[in-house]
Amino acid sequence: MQQPESIEEMLARRFHVERPTTLIAKTVSSAPIMFSRLRSTQAMHGRSMSVPPEDAFTFQVPLKLPFFSGLWTAGKRLAHNPASPGDAFLFDLNNNPTVGLNNPFDSLRFFIPRKSLDELAFDQGLRAVGGLRSAEFGSRDMVLYGLAQAIVATMERPGEGNSLFADYAALAFHSHIVRAYGSISALQQSPRGLAAWQMRRIADFIDANLSDDISIDQLSKECGLSARYFARAFKQSTGMPPHQWLMKRRVDKAKELLQMVDWELTDIASTCGFVDQSHFTRVFSRVEGNSPGRWRRERWR
Repeated sequence: MQQPESIEEMLARRFHVERPTTLIAKTVSSAPIMFSRLRSTQAMHGRSMSVPPEDAFTFQVPLKLPFFSGLWTAGKRLAHNPASPGDAFLFDLNNNPTVGLNNPFDSLRFFIPRKSLDELAFDQGLRAVGGLRSAEFGSRDMVLYGLAQAIVATMERPGEGNSLFADYAALAFHSHIVRAYGSISALQQSPRGLAAWQMRRIADFIDANLSDDISIDQLSKECGLSARYFARAFKQSTGMPPHQWLMKRRVDKAKELLQMVDWELTDIASTCGFVDQSHFTRVFSRVEGNSPGRWRRERWR
């Protein structure tokens, strides 16, 4: 699989921008699903580079206005209404899509190979998706827009369970597009929640690996489930996606260690899997309403 650096360098050349921040879902399917923020604060001239055919699809979701100054596929300019946040533009990468760069732009690029479309559908007990299609170019899609905003927020907060979040976002993205843009007819029933033994195993695994960047693939293997089924069953059991539950477990462990007065905050942050003390303070304060130091002092008065 390509490394994030090479993907970002390729996109930077293609769109004539600085290297875009990219999140990659590495383990939910054999072909990676990727999310890249493409932005330029100034207008440029011309179009993005032509690309070799690729059996994959992208969605361009504008985060702000203006948007790309023109859109082409298979050498033909595509007619569309003026873009606005909440629109999603579907491209088949077999058709050499390019965009005009004569406006400033800020867009999230969703990338999914056809192989991943079909692999994840198979995990659900569905037939092959058969490609993606949109009734009109630049259709309204508030689900993708909301997901784009969540992804961008995570890009701006490194270390908050990014592997788990990328995996979960990829599964949510796939679940939405196969229904909104695919040809799936027979849908799988919602999964039941995880069994008690599966939840215990997940809790034990996370507690033993709090300082690691855990993936959904690792957690699903602990339960003997596919990554897709696991993610849905986990949320049904806990009421939250895995990456949020991981943050909660890290905060819970930090609260245990804060009651040991000889532990420094930097040591607690490292042990519990936070990037650094400032990351620990930010997450802990958001969950508990108090900084770690103040929380500790209030209990040792």
